[in-house]
Amino acid sequence: MTAQLYCFGESGNAYKAALTMHLAGYDWRPVHVDFFNGAARSAEFRTINEMGEVPVFREGSLTLTQSGVIQMHVAERTGKFLGRDKTEVMRWLLWDNHKLSGQIGTVRFLMNFLPEAKRPQEVIAFLQGRLRVAYAVLDRHLAVREWVADAAPTIADFAI
Repeated sequence: MTAQLYCFGESGNAYKAALTMHLAGYDWRPVHVDFFNGAARSAEFRTINEMGEVPVFREGSLTLTQSGVIQMHVAERTGKFLGRDKTEVMRWLLWDNHKLSGQIGTVRFLMNFLPEAKRPQEVIAFLQGRLRVAYAVLDRHLAVREWVADAAPTIADFAI
């Protein structure tokens, strides 16, 4: 059965899920969500994901939301990109969600998708400061290794 990934091209979180499925050779197809015209906030879409967000993964009766959960499902189903230490992979997935992607996504949206006159420069500057701290953590960690959580790429690398 071909899985569906409800997504749109500008979503970094949807990209993580799509990248993981593509590299793992998972059978899937994209389902475009017209995010910028409010589709993710519609009552119809909220029956699929009450959070009103993409990505959403559907396969048969299974529906998953949140990119890290989707990545973990695909890795567990295929046996690919889990690494030798699942705890270390999860540590970096959660770090990405809390310290990196949450900041990057917001800054990217504010700087690129809002009209210039409506861009909150103070908020952007604050988030960029937080990102500099996160980048420093990642730079130090990767200074002595090629991949984030293992000797080969894992879903943590795809998330980050």
